Amino acid sequence: MKIKISVLLLGIATLLACNSGEKTNAEAPETESASNEVTLTALQFKNMDLSLGNLSMEPFTSEIEATGMVDVPPENLAMVSSPIPGVIRTITHNVLPGKYVTKGNLLAVAQSMDLIQIQQDYLASYLKQELLSQEYERQKLLVSQDAGVKRKLQEAESNWKLNKAQTASLEAKLRLANVNLEKLKNGEVSSNLYIYAPISGFIKTVNVNTGTNFTSADKLFEIISKEHLHVELKVFEKDASALKEGQTVIFNDPSIPENTKGRVFLIAKTFDETSKSVNVHVHLENEVVEAKLIPGQYLTGKIQLSEQTRPVIPESAILREPEGNFVMRLKSKTNEQYIFEKIALKTGGIKNGKVEVLEPTELTDVVISGANLLNGGGDGE
Repeated sequence: MKIKISVLLLGIATLLACNSGEKTNAEAPETESASNEVTLTALQFKNMDLSLGNLSMEPFTSEIEATGMVDVPPENLAMVSSPIPGVIRTITHNVLPGKYVTKGNLLAVAQSMDLIQIQQDYLASYLKQELLSQEYERQKLLVSQDAGVKRKLQEAESNWKLNKAQTASLEAKLRLANVNLEKLKNGEVSSNLYIYAPISGFIKTVNVNTGTNFTSADKLFEIISKEHLHVELKVFEKDASALKEGQTVIFNDPSIPENTKGRVFLIAKTFDETSKSVNVHVHLENEVVEAKLIPGQYLTGKIQLSEQTRPVIPESAILREPEGNFVMRLKSKTNEQYIFEKIALKTGGIKNGKVEVLEPTELTDVVISGANLLNGGGDGE
């Protein structure tokens, strides 16, 4: 009797287990049938409220978004230094960062012992030149009358030429130091070293003050001219082939008026090895806006490419992953289930919420709304 009861209980347990397993399988959602496929039940598809659509052909002006900096040409940026070391005695009152100076304006006055020595050497060489010249002429005359020695003539010529070169060298140094040579030739030696603005522009930096010792390698002031401001955008290597001189650039930076336009003026011929980008030189069309820009200011611009009829898809359909861009396409459907497959895309520019599709150029039944819900598989009812 005990054996019969045990067998009966075992049979009931087995039956209950089978029924439980069937119920579990019936309620579970469909899983992915392949690594790039997702299967949904009809109920899941309805509840997820997915929207399907196709690639459409539309007039499309693709654009390249790039960030850059307001800059000036090298000739519009001056580092002011002195060819002769000294000590700053006075700085003129208008030499402050942001102040405008005109080319030739006095920036500072320094005192220099080196300058005094150079003037002394120049005067000695300058006055000696006349004596050496006369001696050279005298030796030439003696030799021509067979009363002189050629060796002495050669020595006189050598001394005259050497002193002449030395005088010219010292004179060049004094000109660089803004010394008045006519006064110096009259014996007026000055310890003052005058430092002038080499270009017209705004004072960017002042690196000295009263009493500062400086050498010829030190940068005393920095002046920047805003006459030829431009924006230097950096475009990555993958977009460089689409660049052309003359293309329109739209700037919507908060610091300038909306939709400020510019033109691509110059495209660099080499890539920056560090950033893997190419520099694009852009001039703004509005000179009033351009004048308000500040060198070093960062701007973001969109370079407009030529308009063409291109296949596009809503940006919401794109799945952006480390491996690339993808969309989910309906592969097949029945009354009970929907099978979606992940398709790789090669995309171009983006504009007004639409993405240019380079490959493949024909796609139907693409998930344009809710694609991210499918990316991890169907897990909702």
